[in-house]
Amino acid sequence: MKILVSMLLVILALQPTPGQAQKIGVLTFEDASGVGDQFGEQVAKYIRAEMLKNKKFIPKFIKYVPQGDESASVDVEKAVALGKKNGVEYVVIGTILEAESNSSSTGIGGVQVFGQRVGTSLRTVSASITIQADLLSVKDGKVMESFRTSGSDTNSSVGADVNTEWGSFNADKDGTADTPTAKALREAVEDLVEEITTKLG
Repeated sequence: MKILVSMLLVILALQPTPGQAQKIGVLTFEDASGVGDQFGEQVAKYIRAEMLKNKKFIPKFIKYVPQGDESASVDVEKAVALGKKNGVEYVVIGTILEAESNSSSTGIGGVQVFGQRVGTSLRTVSASITIQADLLSVKDGKVMESFRTSGSDTNSSVGADVNTEWGSFNADKDGTADTPTAKALREAVEDLVEEITTKLG
């Protein structure tokens, strides 16, 4: 009888309990936008940082390092294997489809200083990004759902030096940055995490 009770307790312990945080691995995103090698890692870390705000998830950034002549691309089979190795229930893989940032300056007149007119310029920076993500079930070894989200932002300032660079983010320090690139990325990531949350209930 004691053996049966012990076995039952072990089985119950292995079963997920209602409300238990789900372990999700987030792999480096592939960059099809041409920004640079590090950008895919920064996007994945941004997603992880956003998931940390939700008590339903225990996110883990998983960096895939190809060995020998292995491809740098991560397919479903490879992602599932990495998920098992890292002890997570789900894995998010994805691609940065587009990432654009444009800057323009326009003269807006000027002011009179000691008889001389000094011109002033209005600098406008616009940024937009689109990411594609797949949510994989490690247990089932297949794609559960695919998502595509976008973000955009525009900043207009008089003579301001507004950052237009992608891929220089720190997910821990720049989570509240006000640059157009950071805001656009944050919008796309927030929408993605919201859709994943809805899918997983």
